[in-house]
Amino acid sequence: MGLNARKIHSFVGRCLYLFLLNGTMKAYGVILERTVSSFQTNHAMVGFIFTFQTCLAFMTAPAVNLLQGRLSPRIVAVVGGFLASAGFVCQAVIPPTALWQLIMALTITGLGFGMVNFMTLVCLKDAFGKEYPTVFTVTVFSIYVGICTLPPLLEYLTRNFSESVGMLFFGGLTSSLVISGIFTEVNGESPSDKVPEDLSSEGNMDADVEEDDNVSVDRVRHACDGTTGRFSLFTEHHEFVFLFVSFILNFSGYLSWSIYLVPYGEYLGLDSATAVWLSTIGGIGGLFGKASGLPLLRRKCLAIPLGVLIPTILLAVSYGMTLFQDGLGILAVMSIVSGYCLSIWGCLVQAMIPLTVCDYHFNDAIAISAFFSGAAGMMGVIFTGAVFDVSDSYRYSFAMLALEGLVGTVVSLMWYWSSSVSPVNKPGTENSHLLNSE
Repeated sequence: MGLNARKIHSFVGRCLYLFLLNGTMKAYGVILERTVSSFQTNHAMVGFIFTFQTCLAFMTAPAVNLLQGRLSPRIVAVVGGFLASAGFVCQAVIPPTALWQLIMALTITGLGFGMVNFMTLVCLKDAFGKEYPTVFTVTVFSIYVGICTLPPLLEYLTRNFSESVGMLFFGGLTSSLVISGIFTEVNGESPSDKVPEDLSSEGNMDADVEEDDNVSVDRVRHACDGTTGRFSLFTEHHEFVFLFVSFILNFSGYLSWSIYLVPYGEYLGLDSATAVWLSTIGGIGGLFGKASGLPLLRRKCLAIPLGVLIPTILLAVSYGMTLFQDGLGILAVMSIVSGYCLSIWGCLVQAMIPLTVCDYHFNDAIAISAFFSGAAGMMGVIFTGAVFDVSDSYRYSFAMLALEGLVGTVVSLMWYWSSSVSPVNKPGTENSHLLNSE
């Protein structure tokens, strides 16, 4: 894999975005309990507000998909970086005294992250092409680096200075997205323009394949079989349906885990300085999960059972343990196991998007899956917080996440069966080097 400036810029930009988005979201768990007390509200409301930033970063994907067709990708990325930083600065300069003010600040940050999210994905796919799944898996290591480092950092700044200082620091750190946005570059046509109309002729298709060995007759025919409209994504790519549902379940559980893990430790009597290390433990588990995902991507036939099915089962078991015992030791074990399982599950599900759809539908697949996973994640966090408000116990909140893991297990089984008959998996396709390595 030869490197050039465009590949380096797209890789660094994506890593920086993932580090900041996930690290700052996890850090909100550090101040969740004091925010509940300060605003005299409930956990469901504060959890909902704290996920606003991340959920908007996903739910804005369809709008950004349309916007990037009218504006320069560089402009979209730079404006996004500015907005993401501005939201944190607003919280620091004008500390929220009402919930609506906190919502406004997180909305600004979420819109900014949303613009950066979509553009960094498109740039990464454009720069690396068929190497995208492997490169994507490498970039997501930065998610758990952020989870390991930013929550303890916010706890330190809040304890020794103030929460405003912590938000100001995050604002300065996030402003680096403006710099990375300046280097944003997308070459060539948009993915929706990559399937020419005259490919309906088999003769023309064969001629094009002779000119470019990377074009797959099966993938092009599969992409345009029946209709070439954007709404044919689900009808033309049946395996993507299972990936889509699995992505939604994973992201919903990931958000609830991120927001409520540290408060769970505080609920058990730990001081905030100690409870925050549960985030670091979970982040370490996540790093191991990402490392496990890399070799599995080389053989997709193993990636689904080992990288998706087994983690969903372990996830349900680890969450279910808290129903019987929720001491510090059990919580630490649950943290590292759940961090590992969520990591490898989410990593492989997202990395396999280009393995289940054609280039024609890639942007639409990203936009649609991001929107619905963001919406589901928001609803999941509200529900998990509401369960705590009603039961006054995080045991039952995490038991709900265990049920979500069981549903993910069923979906994974159906996906595994579907993958054995999917046209995308046929030997000789564009991504077959990722599916059948020696």
